[in-house]
Amino acid sequence: MRAFLLRLWRTSIIGNLVAGSMVILPFVLTVLIISWGINWIVSAFGPGTWFGEILTSGGEALIGPERDYVAFLIGAVLMLAILWLLGLAVRTQAQRTFAHVLDNMLAKVPLFRAIYRPVSQVVRVFAGSNADLSTLPVVMCRLGGDQGVDVPAFLASTRTYDVGGEPRRLVYLPTSPLPAWGGLVLVPDSAVVPVPNMDADALIKLYFSFGVLAPELIPPVPQKAPAIE
Repeated sequence: MRAFLLRLWRTSIIGNLVAGSMVILPFVLTVLIISWGINWIVSAFGPGTWFGEILTSGGEALIGPERDYVAFLIGAVLMLAILWLLGLAVRTQAQRTFAHVLDNMLAKVPLFRAIYRPVSQVVRVFAGSNADLSTLPVVMCRLGGDQGVDVPAFLASTRTYDVGGEPRRLVYLPTSPLPAWGGLVLVPDSAVVPVPNMDADALIKLYFSFGVLAPELIPPVPQKAPAIE
């Protein structure tokens, strides 16, 4: 059996199969990820869920009952249209005013405000509002000293914090493939290495790609000038 497998490998049959699989694998994985995302959205917001019932009710108000699926589709289209108009409005000059009014209104609800305010701040950071990630400097967080590791990160605040009488900087460490699922660490100044040639978009793409795009996104090591003899 072993000799047979070796013969197959030497004749490149298995090698060709593996090479062909590597070509089609990215396409298959992309389809699987998209399918998983669609199934998750349908199970969370589709017909039969509480959100789906709201959409169905909106559609039934236009076409009447007894056509649940069509009513759901009409309700979903109406919701998308409302979201598009809302997005168009908040991306104009009125964005700050709208967000400020909405925050102040919801902040008056006792139970709601405790959850809404931190959630809204995080969502608007990652959705590209005025306080978006592009305003955060990209740094390398050096963990373990000079012989340790460098983690691509965001400098979450320009302030210096006092921890046990020692100055610390607040750094946000993203994770792959979702940079939003990271963590905050307080590190010494010596652990924060600026990366002026790398912006926030590049850092997010780096984590989304599992580092595959690193050669394109991380600034290259500067070449030393040749010695003059």
